[in-house]
Amino acid sequence: MVVLTAVRWFTDIVLDSGVPVDAGLEKDVGGLPRPSIVRTLTIAIALYAAAFLAHWLLWRVRIPSRQTAALLVIFSTVLLIGLMSSAWWPPAWRFTSVWEVIHVAIFHGAAMLAYVVAYSALEERSPSMTILSRVADSGSRGQSREELQSMLVNVSPVEIRLAAMVRDGMVRDDGGRIVLTAKGRAWANTFTMWRRMLRFRLGG
Repeated sequence: MVVLTAVRWFTDIVLDSGVPVDAGLEKDVGGLPRPSIVRTLTIAIALYAAAFLAHWLLWRVRIPSRQTAALLVIFSTVLLIGLMSSAWWPPAWRFTSVWEVIHVAIFHGAAMLAYVVAYSALEERSPSMTILSRVADSGSRGQSREELQSMLVNVSPVEIRLAAMVRDGMVRDDGGRIVLTAKGRAWANTFTMWRRMLRFRLGG
């Protein structure tokens, strides 16, 4: 929603200013506008780097309770602020077409979602990551199988994921039974529909 709002806002500016949609763009063989790839990529990477820096600084101060939601808000806000403030950028770096805005927004959105997926593995340590970290910390001495097995005795991936889902409001504990919240049911229905579209078997 934030990305679409930013793109719509910028589209209105370009059209109201009288600047052609393909202004300042080179032409492909087919006559279609082609944005400045280097400039567009540089802007996209700079906005993503700014969002990552804001995320890193916030996490150094305090880690939010709902980390995934906080990441989405941070990255989307930085993108929106960046697009809205581009009118004050140096002339050489200002957007010259709607296509550049769309390319930057798509790049940022894709990179944001990829990072959120990767971050979920860091947010709650899996047994594999726990073993890797312990072996790495032990240096050249390494770890015996018995040491690793004793370390994992109290590590339950199911309990870890349940705690995270309760914290994120996906499920709740109703007298010892785990039930879906409205938010969790919406996600479950979405995933079920998606699996049916791809003709996957229902279940885990």
